[in-house]
Amino acid sequence: MPDATPRRAERLLPCLGWLPGYRRDWIAPDLVAGATLWALVVPEALAYAAIAGVPVQYGLYAVPLALVGYFAFGSSRDLFVGPSSAVAAISASGVAAVAGAGADPERIIALTAVLSLLAGALYVVLGLLRTGWVARFFAAPVLTGFIVGLGLYVVIGQLPKLVGIPKPDGNTLQVLLDWLRSIADWSAWSVGVGLVCLAALLLAERLMPRLPAALAVAAIAILVTSASGLEDQVAVVGPIPTGFSFVPWSSVSADDVWGLLPGAAALVVVGFAESIAVAKALAVGHGREVDADRELVGYGAANLGAGVLQGYSVCGSLSKSAAAEKAGGRTPVLLLVTAGLVLLTILFLAGVFEQLPEPTLAAIVINAVWGMIGPAKIARLARVSGGEFTLAVGATAGVLLFDVLGGILVGVVLSFVLLIRRIDRPHIAVLGRDPASGSFIDVARHPEAAEVPGALVVRIDGPIVFSNADIVAARLRELMDGRPTPPHTLVLDLQRVSQIDVTGDDAIRAVLADCGRRGTTLAIARAGQDPHEFMRRDGLLDEIGADRVVEQVRDAVRPGNEGTP
Repeated sequence: MPDATPRRAERLLPCLGWLPGYRRDWIAPDLVAGATLWALVVPEALAYAAIAGVPVQYGLYAVPLALVGYFAFGSSRDLFVGPSSAVAAISASGVAAVAGAGADPERIIALTAVLSLLAGALYVVLGLLRTGWVARFFAAPVLTGFIVGLGLYVVIGQLPKLVGIPKPDGNTLQVLLDWLRSIADWSAWSVGVGLVCLAALLLAERLMPRLPAALAVAAIAILVTSASGLEDQVAVVGPIPTGFSFVPWSSVSADDVWGLLPGAAALVVVGFAESIAVAKALAVGHGREVDADRELVGYGAANLGAGVLQGYSVCGSLSKSAAAEKAGGRTPVLLLVTAGLVLLTILFLAGVFEQLPEPTLAAIVINAVWGMIGPAKIARLARVSGGEFTLAVGATAGVLLFDVLGGILVGVVLSFVLLIRRIDRPHIAVLGRDPASGSFIDVARHPEAAEVPGALVVRIDGPIVFSNADIVAARLRELMDGRPTPPHTLVLDLQRVSQIDVTGDDAIRAVLADCGRRGTTLAIARAGQDPHEFMRRDGLLDEIGADRVVEQVRDAVRPGNEGTP
């Protein structure tokens, strides 16, 4: 029997599955890709710290151990995990709900770090409980609407900084309206710097896609500000301590930890949904697979690492993962390279960013999240499904009218509404015989199909359970009532019925009784293993009659098997 120890070790530390095969010729590409990611991460981490509501240096603190944690425990060889505008916004909202207005800055820092630790612990617990399967239940339309709403939330939140005014109070729409009303107070210098930086970012991405545009724009803005004295006209980041400047944990109480749990749950829901979607997409492109349970543990390790150094929560990033691939990165070793460079920045180079203008940071954030607001996905939903479009718009409105946490709650509720709606009204097709093949097909889609004279054959496209059983029964009666004369046989094609419960069985019994009053024979065709076994245990098949439970629809409509009209 082979030794199972290596497999157990690999299960705990997925990096052990590929690291022993690391090749020397991969070192240079991983170094280049790691440096490229460093160039992207530093300015974005500083910018996203503003979204998270903590001093800019704490954006850098979130990076080193987060990357090391994911390197060791994550299952994807392609995903980059780091600061994200989305989770930074959720972090700020979760902390604000506990800290309240006017909280001491050190308390906010400590609460933000504890929130990251809580999210990390929750990720790990969910991973160990093997709950990665829940990724299948995130409704794509609701998630699309939520991401659009979150993008608007972040962009509108940065507009005051872009024009040099304090951020107004209220929800996102109120902030936007107050921002427009205060146009007389806008700083011309701030507006000019912000727009020039935003235009430079957009042009650089279009004309020089391999250039680390965020770092380049930040560097030029710092040089111009330092050389021209622009800090007298435009707000700048200000002093960034070199080295780590931790705050005491003592300001966080047990009640605070309890109050942060909803925010931690929100971080896990959105962070997992965003990260696993990116990881799966990258894995498909490389012919690999991603283990959702291991990913949960990996995201947990990353968030625990971020929280230990008092940074804010992190998640997977599509833009930086794609940038690493474009730069030629071969393995997750590039994560260690980036982590090391960010650590050097914290210890020795942080002061370089002190003269970075606030409007430049705002421009970097707006440019980073602008892609989240693209109308293409929403337009697609409007074109192909009015119901799913409504759900997406509802999720967007939840973020704008309430806040990020409120938007998540609306999104979760709408996801269940979508699920219940699809179960609640399964499609019921009337079937006719295909003249070419003789098989039974939907007459609504295939007008050439001929119904069997005197018989009504229907296919139920969904489970028959407590939430829809009455609707299914009512629809069957409606179809029978619509015939000039009662059909001599009603055939229920159950091939697409995955489940039947007690309420569903009772609904079929009611239809059976109604058929008896009409002089119609009820037959069951093509029932799957689980529904067939359930109906057998409940006695329904005996009531219908063994000769009326058949393998194929044609067996139920053969002469001599139709009953008496």
